[in-house]
Formats: sequence, C-alpha cells, structure tokens
Amino acid sequence: MAIETSLQPRQKWWNILYAVICGGLALWGAYDYWVTIPRREAAVAAYDRAASRAEELEAKSRAGAGASGTAPGAAVQLTEAEVAEYKAAKEVVDKGKPTAPAAYDRPVQLWLYIVGCGVMGVPWFLWQWLAVSGKKYRLSDDGSLAAPGGMNIPAEEIEDIDMSKWMSKSIATVKASGGRTVLLDDYKFKGSDLIVGAIASRFYPEDWTPDGRDLKRIREAEAADAAGAQTPKTDGQA
Repeated sequence: MAIETSLQPRQKWWNILYAVICGGLALWGAYDYWVTIPRREAAVAAYDRAASRAEELEAKSRAGAGASGTAPGAAVQLTEAEVAEYKAAKEVVDKGKPTAPAAYDRPVQLWLYIVGCGVMGVPWFLWQWLAVSGKKYRLSDDGSLAAPGGMNIPAEEIEDIDMSKWMSKSIATVKASGGRTVLLDDYKFKGSDLIVGAIASRFYPEDWTPDGRDLKRIREAEAADAAGAQTPKTDGQA
C-alpha cells in the first residue's frame, strides 16, 4: 500500500498563531507610535507651557506688589483673564510633570514591532505555512519515492538512509544514486515515519521497524524490564 505524507496540523496552527501574535504586536506598536507617544509628548509640552506661563504671571504679580507696596505675592496688576489663566496653569503644574517618552521609544516601536513583527513577521509565518502546505512525499508500492519538486526515485536507485538524527530530531535523509538526497521530517509531515520505517527496515532490518522505531532501544527496554522482573526482593521491600 502506498504511503503519502500530509502537513502536520501543528505546522499550520503554530504558524497561524505566530502570525496572529506578530500582527497583534504590530498593532500595539503602531498605536504606541502614532497615538500614545505623541499624546505623552503633547502632555509634557503642555506642562512646560503651563509652568512657564505660571512663572511669568507670578513674576508680574511680584513686580506689581513691589511697586504698590502691597504684600509680596499679591495678584496685583493682573487682569481677570490673567488670574484665570494663572489658576489654570497652576492646576496643570500641581499635577506634576508627566514622564516624557524615552529617546528609544519611537525607534523600538517602529523597527521592532511595526516593521519587524508586522511588515516582516506576519508574511514570514504565513509563507512558512503556505510554502509547505502543498508539499507531499509518497512511497509507492513498488518502493519508488516521490518528493516535492518533481523528484521521483525508483526503488533500485535508493542506496541508503541516514538515521543518525531520527531519534533526536525526527529527521532522516534518503540517499540515492547520483548524489541525490531527500530529507524526510516527521515533525513537519505526518506519515514520514512510515516512509522512513519502510526504507530503513529494508536496509537495516535488525535495527528498525517498518514504522520507524529503533529496535535496539526496544530490545534494551525489554531486557531492562526482564532484569527488573527477575531481581529477587530483599527483606523490607514490598
């Protein structure tokens, strides 16, 4: 029976999730860049104007008090409009000076979030998903291996399979005549384990099962279980 791979569901959903996260970060960065930071800058500028104006009116009041002999600080020579303006300015000053945006805030929001996450991140993760979604590997009944890109390797031209990374990374490399290689990644493509197992068990029947399991590890586990079962219990053991 022919074996054909399909994209692992996690490859689709993880890439979509990453794209959504990047999109969210990009929107947050854009809001910060065009709304929050300008708003904070405007608040600092408004405070500076209010503080400057309050100082001007206080100086004018003190100058008028000195000229008329009234008590220092009396609001003399200030018009009603200036008194109202002074009170409004003092209300702003009394609230304390707002924290100004750091010099790096705009560059970070622009380059890290808007450009890095939004302009580059979202398309990258969507492309990662779409680029592999149509790829398939197929091992036919006659043992020939078809790979993306139009590669079709007859069974007699498959010379070996490198299983050195299979147990650690779920990756195996099929080697064919003419230096051709096919990388099979079970993390990305569901069903790769059956293709890898079929080829590996053909070349190394003592080491691999048709479904890609390591016979050496299976034998070691069975031997350990058997040894544990035969170990006599000492006094005090349950």
